[in-house]
Amino acid sequence: MKLIGNVLRNLFMKPFTRKYPDVKPEIPTGFRGKVIHYPERCIYCGLCAKYCPSGAIKVNVKKKIWSYDWGKCTFCGQCQEICHEIPKKDAIRLTKEYELAGKNRKEFSAKDRYSDTVYFKKSHARSSI
Repeated sequence: MKLIGNVLRNLFMKPFTRKYPDVKPEIPTGFRGKVIHYPERCIYCGLCAKYCPSGAIKVNVKKKIWSYDWGKCTFCGQCQEICHEIPKKDAIRLTKEYELAGKNRKEFSAKDRYSDTVYFKKSHARSSI
């Protein structure tokens, strides 16, 4: 009888969960989402790749090629921190975008050479913050 009473009581209560994806959650300040690279600001020093604990960033300093693998990234923010310390650069930013699902591995990679940026997924094109 307790079980039937619990079921009937819960039928008329508000749900405890959000109706995601119809109702989006409020993103808190300081949230670390998708990494955005601004090649026009980058000096290709390679510090971001050196400090990336998961090895998601690769920089070829001589050819000035920067590449990033979303599948390896832990969104720790160390790349943004180290790039912010270089005066007036801020070539890497972490956005509030968190929906990064895809169907194949190529959708999780980005590569650029000089200012010509190529992203493999249309919805992950660069955006201004």
